[in-house]
Amino acid sequence: MAEAGTTIEDPITRQRITFVRTAKDTNGDLLRVDVTMFPGAFMFRHMHPKQEEHIEVTAGALTIAVRGKAHVLSAGETYTIVPSVPHELRNPSDRDCRFLLEVRPALRTEFGMETLFRLAQEGKTTRRGLPRNPFQMAVIAHTHLDEAALPGIPLVLQRASIAPLAFVGRLLGYKE
Repeated sequence: MAEAGTTIEDPITRQRITFVRTAKDTNGDLLRVDVTMFPGAFMFRHMHPKQEEHIEVTAGALTIAVRGKAHVLSAGETYTIVPSVPHELRNPSDRDCRFLLEVRPALRTEFGMETLFRLAQEGKTTRRGLPRNPFQMAVIAHTHLDEAALPGIPLVLQRASIAPLAFVGRLLGYKE
């Protein structure tokens, strides 16, 4: 369980996250993390159905693609992504990029981060940073659909299609 000061790292997506304020610290109002994206790092294209994401770059440069348009932010610049807007983050440079990320409300975002990063460390994710096993993926996606969803597919359809796989995944012993 994440606590302020805890650091996790994903060797596949090339990110390090230090939890600054967790859901527990803020009564669920926000999650604040300090993110380091190493050269070549990425966060795959996704959207947050019920959350706003605020980014403040503190070092290096970060490329944010929102609705297909790239924005390059440098140290001191900020960007806010409102709920349900597709986006992805990248560090295509040869220098580390650091930024503060706030997600409001926190929901279960920190647990999803911890789960995906742990699976990456165990070699159980694809080169895109997603779980290799479809049942494991379904359990995680079903648990975190309010925090992260696929753009372009109605949320109700995502819920309906993931639920049976998640049910079987849980029967097989997969957990979030």
